[in-house]
Amino acid sequence: MSATHISLNGTMSGNRHFYPLIVQYEDTDAGGIVYHSNYLNYAERGRSALLRTVGIDLHSYLKDERKTILISKIEVDYLTSARLNDCLIVETFVINIGKVRLNLEQIVKNQEDGHIFARLKVQAVWVEIDKGVRRLPDFLFEKLKIGNIKNR
Repeated sequence: MSATHISLNGTMSGNRHFYPLIVQYEDTDAGGIVYHSNYLNYAERGRSALLRTVGIDLHSYLKDERKTILISKIEVDYLTSARLNDCLIVETFVINIGKVRLNLEQIVKNQEDGHIFARLKVQAVWVEIDKGVRRLPDFLFEKLKIGNIKNR
């Protein structure tokens, strides 16, 4: 992987992944305030970048094996609003990995001062498209076993 791809996917520090982004005009209302639904988009980008960073290519699993990770639940606490041109960080970390569920926490915060805009608790499951929820595969467990997390 080239240095360009590494920087586009963010960085790991211990068991935490950090994905930077800048609030764009399209993310905001007429007053320059980020729409609440865009925090879900930011979190999705952070989760996708985390998976790429640890070497998980969901696209190939979906295409070749018809298996993937699906989000089964998200809880969001909106604390304050980000604004146009704010530099944000999406911090993602694994809380625990069970037999069939993966639980993550994500924090969307200001890159400069750490002010938190939103906090998300995300639950994901591994599915076979035609058969439904299945046990998390060992490769997923091993690649996401980063730092001190509670697991199986």
